[in-house]
Amino acid sequence: MKLAILQSNYIPWKGYFDIMNLADEFIVYDSAQYTKNDWRNRNLLRSKSGTSWLTIPVATAGRSDQRINEAVISDPRWARKHWATVDQLLRGYEYFDLYKEAWREWYDKSAGMALLHEVNMIFLQGLAAQLGLQTRFRDDREFVIAANSPTGRLVDLCRQVGAESYVTGPSALSYLELERFHAAGIRVDVVRYDSYPKYSQQALPFDHRVSVLDLLASEGPAARRHLLGKHFTVSPSDLERSEQ
Repeated sequence: MKLAILQSNYIPWKGYFDIMNLADEFIVYDSAQYTKNDWRNRNLLRSKSGTSWLTIPVATAGRSDQRINEAVISDPRWARKHWATVDQLLRGYEYFDLYKEAWREWYDKSAGMALLHEVNMIFLQGLAAQLGLQTRFRDDREFVIAANSPTGRLVDLCRQVGAESYVTGPSALSYLELERFHAAGIRVDVVRYDSYPKYSQQALPFDHRVSVLDLLASEGPAARRHLLGKHFTVSPSDLERSEQ
């Protein structure tokens, strides 16, 4: 069984769903600390003039230890503004009409929600379904995690669900203690982001970083083909060689 564990992001890019697509189960780890100026509450869309940020306003004043699942949205008008921007920037895309009613419904539903985690889950689960992913969603609060270190917590979650493989992105190699996974008999599979093909993105120059909304509006039912599922299995010795 393959497991992926990620913090929730707002309308994330295709690489996020690539990781999800490779996993049988996906744990949303929103008991982690909320970080400002990150992908938890914002993402990018293409426009003819470049890229545009869509940011959900979050109240963070006086909170240095706030968890993602505790982050409170500070302005209920955000959803109406975001939908207007999505509609403006993507309405000319070939498959926008195929998804617009569902997307508008998600924004309407999100407008009354207080917590960022709840909003992110609406979009993550909805977008995964539109991409045709069968991965099972789990919440990290379902589990009792005894370990204290970041890698220890991940290994603990893998053990609790009976995972044989942990799927992650390449940036995780900078902090993961790989030997702890291997000692537990858990393989580490890393998704590759270096070979994504371009698709029919309307604005130029092409930008891979943007929200998966752009991919769906551009490619429609063929969008899943751009979740390449390419990965490599890494061992502690592999990492040591790459650092030399």
